[in-house]
Amino acid sequence: MKKLLMIIALMITTQVHSRTFFEHPNQLIIATKKDVKLMINNLFDKDLSDLVEVKKISKSGHYLLSSSPAIELKKFMDDFKSMTEVEWVAANRVYEGEYREMEPNDPVFSKQLHHPIISSEKAWDIATGEKEIVVAVTDDGFRLDHEDLKDSWYSNPNEIPGNNIDDDNNGYVDDVTGWDFNEGDNSPMSDSSAGSHGTHVAGIVAAGFDNGIGVTGFGPKIKVMPLKFYGKNTWTSAMVLESYTYAADNGAHIITTSYYIDNFVGDQAYEKALSYAYEKGLILFNSAGNGGARQSKRTEFKKLILVASSKTKAAWGSKPDQKSSFSNYGRGVDITAPGDPIHSTGRSLNYVDMSGTSMAAPNAAGLAALIWSVHPDFNRDQVVAKLFGSVDDIDGLNTKYKNLLGSGRINALKAVKDDLPQTSIRDSWYDRDKKTFNLHLKGALDPKTFNRRGGIVLKKRGTEEAINAVIENEYFLATNVLVLKVEELGTYDLVMKSSAFVDPFGQELDGDSNGNPGGDFTTSFLVR
Repeated sequence: MKKLLMIIALMITTQVHSRTFFEHPNQLIIATKKDVKLMINNLFDKDLSDLVEVKKISKSGHYLLSSSPAIELKKFMDDFKSMTEVEWVAANRVYEGEYREMEPNDPVFSKQLHHPIISSEKAWDIATGEKEIVVAVTDDGFRLDHEDLKDSWYSNPNEIPGNNIDDDNNGYVDDVTGWDFNEGDNSPMSDSSAGSHGTHVAGIVAAGFDNGIGVTGFGPKIKVMPLKFYGKNTWTSAMVLESYTYAADNGAHIITTSYYIDNFVGDQAYEKALSYAYEKGLILFNSAGNGGARQSKRTEFKKLILVASSKTKAAWGSKPDQKSSFSNYGRGVDITAPGDPIHSTGRSLNYVDMSGTSMAAPNAAGLAALIWSVHPDFNRDQVVAKLFGSVDDIDGLNTKYKNLLGSGRINALKAVKDDLPQTSIRDSWYDRDKKTFNLHLKGALDPKTFNRRGGIVLKKRGTEEAINAVIENEYFLATNVLVLKVEELGTYDLVMKSSAFVDPFGQELDGDSNGNPGGDFTTSFLVR
């Protein structure tokens, strides 16, 4: 009997901690500007209002259709896709298991070691910001009443609290301080079993600044929009889509999410959520992941910034700025920030240490918010260029992970200064396995004027004709490695024309790394 109970307990534990998903057979997400109920009735040639529930999940025309078991909606996806009035349709994915990027708390570490590492205090000596910047934190709940967060929450200026009316006509009643998309109400407050993660992340971004209480975030003008999308109900694509579109439509400048998103690859609704927020001009951050893996699946996403974690204290033979043992890495990881450990606000109205890329992502997001607050005239692309152009190179402490921790580790002091280092070539190398030549950028290019043809010229030694090389990977904000396919054996000379590559401020590439715009980047490499 004891053995049977142990087996059952093991099965339950395995199920809880595994990460799985399935496509709900009776739920679809549809994007359309037309009357959805009429479309459904026309499709089935009868009134199905009693069998199919229609829920609008954004003012931009996203709907969640839920049917009774008698109708398997998923079978009718192709029918909806064929309708000219339907922009896109996808099955609603249901995510089961633990998706928060959790690492065990480590109470041995002392408080807020990350700010000295990234020179926050020196940055605040220069500026603390002047414009209110809203960071949407999508997480498991928030202690809205925490003493060090009471003045940190975004407040919807167009909603009158407690009158049970949707005053701003955005589809959400009394959404004064965020929303709970998991349970469908206007209280993102933690319940009894959640909120440690979300409360900690919120404190990293925007705990009370210079208020004589507890810890501090990144600046007095930074506010957190608390969006609870994970909790007692099963997590789904629709919840994520709804939370991201809400953030984009209701004043957020930045979204930071510290959740396991590898299983989201191939989820059309999630990809649409990213695209919607990206096209609205938001900066999106996500944790790189805690599996210690190279090239996790989430690196396929290009419209968000993946943040790796570095240590804040020497321990067990490690040093500050070394990659956290748990942190994922690889090409597609965009930047590194301290995350191991971080002292911040806790769910029990206290202060706790937590470690994880979950903590690194809000550090990068918080610094991006500070940049935007200090430079309110910047657009989204310029904020990202400043964040990426001001990093510290930590490859010397991480020789095993050279070029695999993004552009470098964030630096607040460099980020708020008026001068901006021009984008330059951080490193270049030939990958024999993939047969590609790679150019690793420091900084960011302007995706609107990115020149993929004619900007790089290759010439094989012994030949007269130059090759106009084509960069294979599509360029988005924070793309830090440009990839060229080169397969034929031989020695090559490469010229990257500075005039063809400019940053979001209009400055040409600093190709010769002399600290000034202009100057072509030249190098040679061998394919053998």
